[in-house]
Amino acid sequence: MHTKFADFGAILSRHATARPEAIAIKEGEMTWRYGDVQRYTNALIRLLRSIGVHRHEVVALMVPNSGAFVVAFFAISDSGCVVAPFNIRYQQQELRYYIEDTMPAAIIISPELRSTVAAAMEGIAQPPAILTVDNDGHAHILNAPNRATGGTTGPFDPGKDYLLLQYTSGSTGAPKRIYRTHEQLLLELEQLQSAFELEPSDRFIGVAPFSHVNGLVRTMMASMYVGGTLYPMASFDRRRALDIITNERITYFGGVPYMFVLLADTPMRGQVDLSSIRVAFSASAPLLEPDNRRFCAKYGIAVRQLYGSTETGTISVNLGGDPLERPESVGTPLSGVLIEVIDDRGLELPANQEGEVVISSPWAITAYEGNERATEEAFVDGKYRSGDLGILDQENYLQLTGRKKFMINRGGFKVNPLEVEKAILSMDKVSEAVVVGQVSRFGDESVRAVVVAGETCDPDEIIEHCRARIADYKVPSVIEFRDELPKSQTGKILR
Repeated sequence: MHTKFADFGAILSRHATARPEAIAIKEGEMTWRYGDVQRYTNALIRLLRSIGVHRHEVVALMVPNSGAFVVAFFAISDSGCVVAPFNIRYQQQELRYYIEDTMPAAIIISPELRSTVAAAMEGIAQPPAILTVDNDGHAHILNAPNRATGGTTGPFDPGKDYLLLQYTSGSTGAPKRIYRTHEQLLLELEQLQSAFELEPSDRFIGVAPFSHVNGLVRTMMASMYVGGTLYPMASFDRRRALDIITNERITYFGGVPYMFVLLADTPMRGQVDLSSIRVAFSASAPLLEPDNRRFCAKYGIAVRQLYGSTETGTISVNLGGDPLERPESVGTPLSGVLIEVIDDRGLELPANQEGEVVISSPWAITAYEGNERATEEAFVDGKYRSGDLGILDQENYLQLTGRKKFMINRGGFKVNPLEVEKAILSMDKVSEAVVVGQVSRFGDESVRAVVVAGETCDPDEIIEHCRARIADYKVPSVIEFRDELPKSQTGKILR
């Protein structure tokens, strides 16, 4: 397939040549122009070559959202290597797992992570080289052991050469490797530019972690793709985010639900003006309608729901008109994407019937690397069985209704946890809730709700509230109160 750029590295080369003085990144007091990013990238490429890193090898990247991350990403890409972004919150044991699984030729880290990385690599037979990249973009070699190269030579093929190695969350077992090619990612970026009508004048706030597909592809890579300006935040701070959006006239804000909830709950201090934002979307988990309406009431911006996954990239976004007219919809598929809803027999369902969401897309993977069993379970005829339940209406708008694997079997009746959660969250006293199945000693399941209440609330009150709204077999029989619910880095509640 034809793409506007030959490979991801060509993006920087074009912008740095045509617009070297254009601002690529603003980070605190630092300003990086496209020419600066190119110079720092070239310097890091030379370092990688000097320690024997070859094309097609994996290079891990463990750096927070920053200009340094962007430089390192481009340097790995331009070296013909595969980028494996690691979460900066990984601790020793989990980091060791990913190092041993990816077997990177090198790992590029921020200086403050040296002790964590060193501890994780103790006893590894063939440890990767370690490089640090400072906040100003300067890179240094910490350790470069002698090793046999795993790289290969041969002509570059953007349709076959991998750019990115990421992992699924591993909620159903060990994390699964996902490789995506230059061409797949460039096709996705092309469609994002078209869908959001992105221009070089756009200003992107980078709040979602760049180690995750949402922050990486839909913000960092999208910004660089169009030649825009990126404002990365190493960690999300709601007041600083409001200041950046207000003072820098941010136009593009891609976040996750908890960010919009926090901002909706933030007391107004000083001048806050979000009127410059023309693209605001939430991904990675559903943004509830009441939270979206509170955010809109406060700032005058309705947030659009976006749907995608690590396996598929971006699939759909609610672009039509006012997103609050279809608040629970994740919109229509991007151009080139096919969404189907199937029943338990694998047969496509007519419009407005609930079933499993199945996806095919030019930028989606069709297999998990080195995992035939998981591939057979998740892919059929090149299509990805998402495990998400949804309804596709006659206008091709998709609404997600739950997760197939999370369905609770209560005496033969299927209970959708999201439906129960929605009933509980309609209580003013409840701020968060998650519903799960609890297996009894007899082997059947009951409905258990874990709740965060903003004020005094008792279990009977919640149960009676639910009885008035959902069938009796869906009403929780166990209510547990917590001060907070555990969440992933992207804001998903960890069931």
